[in-house]
Amino acid sequence: MMYPLSAMLFLVLILFVFLFVARMSALYSKKVNLTYFEVFNGTQPPVYLTKVTNNVNNLFEVPPIFYMAVLLVLLFDIENETMLFNAWGFVIARYIHSLVHITVNNYLMRGGIFTVSIYFLVMLWVALLQNTPGF
Repeated sequence: MMYPLSAMLFLVLILFVFLFVARMSALYSKKVNLTYFEVFNGTQPPVYLTKVTNNVNNLFEVPPIFYMAVLLVLLFDIENETMLFNAWGFVIARYIHSLVHITVNNYLMRGGIFTVSIYFLVMLWVALLQNTPGF
């Protein structure tokens, strides 16, 4: 479970770098000024900045539920192939979701990928609960 967990954390780090680059680009091209970032209000930011910002925010909504599942699997030392498969499925779906979100941002495609990621997350939790001692 450490590999899917590490891959998920790497995605977050990659997107923080993208966010930094997008913000610097918006600042240097004068599409926003520095005061915009004080309260995120004022001049409408460029679309690319909004996409990356929204995607980074998304990574702090559903993925913490994944982190909790992984933590419990590691804590109880109950990792199995089903859990690992679902963990990787979730992570891969989140990578694809992020890629779609910050590029073409096709809502239907993104929604479908999001649904797939939720499926893998639910299946991870089902496997976790089936294998948790005393549950």
